[in-house]
Amino acid sequence: MSNCLKNNIKSCIVAASFSAVSLFAGFSQADDLWQTYQASLQSDSKLKAALFRKEGALEAVPQSRAGLLPSATLSAQQGRYRQGTLDKDRYENTGFTMTLSVPVYHRDRLFGLDMAKADVQAAELSYVLEQQEHVLRVAERYFNVLSAEETLQVALAEEAAMRRQMELAKESLAAGTAVITELQEAQAGLDFATAQLVAARNTVDARRRELLEITGQETEQTPVKLMPLKKEIPLKTPDPASPEQWARVGLENNLGIKIAQIKLEQANHAVEKAKSGHYPTLDATMGHNYSDSEGSNYWTGGVPTSKTDYLLLQMNVPLFAGGATQSQVRQAIQGRDAAQQELEKSKKEAETSIRNAYLEVQTGIAQTRAFAQALASSGSMLQSTRESHVAGIRTMLDVLTAERDVFRAMRNLADARYRYILGALRLKFTAGQIAGQDLSNINEWLMK
Repeated sequence: MSNCLKNNIKSCIVAASFSAVSLFAGFSQADDLWQTYQASLQSDSKLKAALFRKEGALEAVPQSRAGLLPSATLSAQQGRYRQGTLDKDRYENTGFTMTLSVPVYHRDRLFGLDMAKADVQAAELSYVLEQQEHVLRVAERYFNVLSAEETLQVALAEEAAMRRQMELAKESLAAGTAVITELQEAQAGLDFATAQLVAARNTVDARRRELLEITGQETEQTPVKLMPLKKEIPLKTPDPASPEQWARVGLENNLGIKIAQIKLEQANHAVEKAKSGHYPTLDATMGHNYSDSEGSNYWTGGVPTSKTDYLLLQMNVPLFAGGATQSQVRQAIQGRDAAQQELEKSKKEAETSIRNAYLEVQTGIAQTRAFAQALASSGSMLQSTRESHVAGIRTMLDVLTAERDVFRAMRNLADARYRYILGALRLKFTAGQIAGQDLSNINEWLMK
C-alpha cells in the first residue's frame, strides 16, 4: 500500500476505497445479503420469539368464546355412614349429579370476546411488524460489517502511508534535507493512524458479533465473509418524489399506526365491558341427580333410591358493589383516552420518521456524488503536494494533511453509500412497504 501511494496515487485511492474485496482471497465462497437473510430466518431468536407470542395470542379467542358456550359437569360420590337409629346404624350411600349450564346473557363476556379478537389482530400485525423490522435489521447489520471492514482497510492504508512518511522523514533528516519538526510531524501522524487502526479492528469485531446474533453462521474455524458493494451502485431518488405523498402512504400502511388503532378499539370494548357490571346476567341450568342409600327406613322414609331432574332459569341483577363497578368504568375510560393519545403519538412519530428517512435518502445520494468527486480532487491534490514537497515548496505537514484528506474522503464516500441504502430501506419500513424482496434487489448491487 505504501508503494501504491508513492508511485500511483489514483490507483491507490481506488484500491483502498474498495479493497474490502481482498478479504475474500483464499475463500471459496462468501455470503451475500440474500444468503445472510435466509440464514437469519432460521436463527434469529427475536423473530422466533415474536412467532411464539403470536401463536400464544391466538388462544385468547377460544378462551373468551368458551364463556359463551354451554358447560357440563359430572360429579359422583360414594360414602359409608354411621348413625344411631332403631333398625340400622351403618350404611353406604352412592350417587351422582350431572349438570348442564347454558349462559343465556352475559354482556361482559360478549365484549370480552370482542377484546380477544382485537388482541389477536394486534398480535398478528405485531408479528408482521417484527418481520419487517427483521428485514431492516439484517440489512443494517450486514452493511455495518461492510462499513467497518472498509474503514479498517482505509485505516490500514493510512497507517502504511504514515509509516512510509516516517521513513522518508528519517532519511531526509539523516541526509540533512529536513528538519526535526518534520520527523515529529510524521511521528504524530503515525501515532494517530495507529490509534485509528486499533479502533477500526475493534469495530469490525463488534459488528461481526452483532451479525452473528441473527445468523448463527460464523465460528472460529469457519468465519463467514460478506460480499462487498460494487464500485458503482444505482442512486435512485424515492418514488414518489414527494415526502408528503410518502407521509400519506405511511399513515395508511404503517403497522405501528394500525396496531395503535386496534388498541384503541380494544380500549373501547374494555369500557363497555366495565359498564356491563351494571347489567343483569341470565343462565339456564338443567341437571339430573341420582342417589341410592342403604340407610335407615326411618330416615329415608322407606325410599332408599331417589332420582331428580330439574331445569333452572336464573337471573342475577347487580344492585350495589360498593362503588367497584363505577371505579372500573372510570379506569377503563382513562385507558381508552390513553390509547387515543398513543394513536396520535404513533401517527406523529411515523410522519416524522418518514420525512427524516426521505431526507436521509436524498442526503445519501448527494453525499455519495460529492464525496466521489472529493476523493478524486483530494487524490490529485495529494499528488501535487507530494511533487511540491520533493521540489522543496511544500512541507511534510502539508503532505500529511493532504493524505489525511484522501483517507477522510474514502471513509466519507463509504459511509455515504451505506447511508443511502439503509435510508431507502428505512423509508419503505416506516411506510409499511418493506419486504424481503427489497434485500433481493439490493443483492444485485454486490460483487459476485
